[in-house]
Amino acid sequence: MPLRSEFSDLLRTGIFSGLVSGLVLGIMVCVWNLPLILEAEKFEAKSASENLNTGHTHVHSHTHGERHSHTKVESASSEKIESDSLWQKRNLGTIIGSVLLGISFGVLVSLWMVFFPPNGFLENPSLSKAIYLSILFAVGGFLIFFGIPYLGLPPELPGRASGSYDYPERQAWWYLSVGSSLVGILGSRILLSYLNIHNLLKWAFALVMVLFFSGLPFYIGVPDISEDFAAPKELRNQFEYVTLLTNLIFWYLLSSLFFIFWKPKQVLGFK
Repeated sequence: MPLRSEFSDLLRTGIFSGLVSGLVLGIMVCVWNLPLILEAEKFEAKSASENLNTGHTHVHSHTHGERHSHTKVESASSEKIESDSLWQKRNLGTIIGSVLLGISFGVLVSLWMVFFPPNGFLENPSLSKAIYLSILFAVGGFLIFFGIPYLGLPPELPGRASGSYDYPERQAWWYLSVGSSLVGILGSRILLSYLNIHNLLKWAFALVMVLFFSGLPFYIGVPDISEDFAAPKELRNQFEYVTLLTNLIFWYLLSSLFFIFWKPKQVLGFK
């Protein structure tokens, strides 16, 4: 386990890496994800409006044309102001939330490095080791917190009629998937570190443990969700792909920054 001074350095590196990668994640979500969410909310509002106005459309045909026109202009102007204000609040909230999320994951990487430091990297880091560990941690973090849960419950846009009813069940399954995968990774790491048997057998046991705990939530059962989406399938697919891409970039950026900025002069070969 690293010394106290190394622990504080690891923590600072994790916080810095998480802050920067979280900021980038927030910007990507604002640019790529939020427009799709707003588009889906239009379909949701349209669907709700059609349901509410069924059988009452004749009321509008008897209103005075001039007054109705002025009301529409004022309403459109008011809606635009409210929309701009909501957009700014969403952007700010998204960026703040993403930064906090990034810092949390950065601290998690730091704690992993404290308890399971890679052989020789903390004392004698190099660029090749940093690249290898960056890819390893990026793939691991992405699979645990997004990739594996994605296989069971892909991220969805607003507008599904029963979404609010089955949300607790979906959230519980996500926690189960992430927790089970973490147990599998942690258990495999302990096996590789402390089990005194042939290396091939150790890796076989570790792989079986990871696969078992990663697949356990699927064996228990993925929640069944209805297909009553308001948004079209093309928009939903686009949102899933964009969300997958933003998470992949976030994890690679987080892990790369962490391992490069751990003693950057040594990692980058500066004297």
